[in-house]
Amino acid sequence: MREYIDEETAVSVVVATVPLVFARERTDLAVNARDYLALVPLETNRAGARRLYWCGYLWSTIDRRSAAPLLAPGDSLVLIADGRPISLQADARTLREHGIAQAPLRAPTRGAMPVLFAADAEIIGYVARATRLHVLLVQGSVSETFATWKDPRAAIQAFLERYAASPP
Repeated sequence: MREYIDEETAVSVVVATVPLVFARERTDLAVNARDYLALVPLETNRAGARRLYWCGYLWSTIDRRSAAPLLAPGDSLVLIADGRPISLQADARTLREHGIAQAPLRAPTRGAMPVLFAADAEIIGYVARATRLHVLLVQGSVSETFATWKDPRAAIQAFLERYAASPP
């Protein structure tokens, strides 16, 4: 876990440093080709106003410069935790608008697309305790599955313990 005060905005930031990573096989395009989604819980505290998010990146091993983006307008992501659908609602504001001048998580590749989704402690806790996780990418009437690729739920649990122990 990483805790810091943003030097430009004075917002306090707490972020789990080991992401949940989901992958979607793209063998229709190339051998060992995959799209990925990495998510970590993140807390911002701006003068006592605490907010929780899922923060992370979407990226691909496929060169997408001439293709449609991995997550286009109108597409949605749904995290499924033990059968419970959790809609990942994109936050239209940038990290900077949330008081975070520098990305709290290092981008896995140059072309990775940063994502930020509103969250709450109950949802993050449910995900941390779930036995099965996957993500659906919904594009119109078609949905494709991102299976769990890396699963560091102990880091999410540590984040939640730190969050619960902090005064509001």
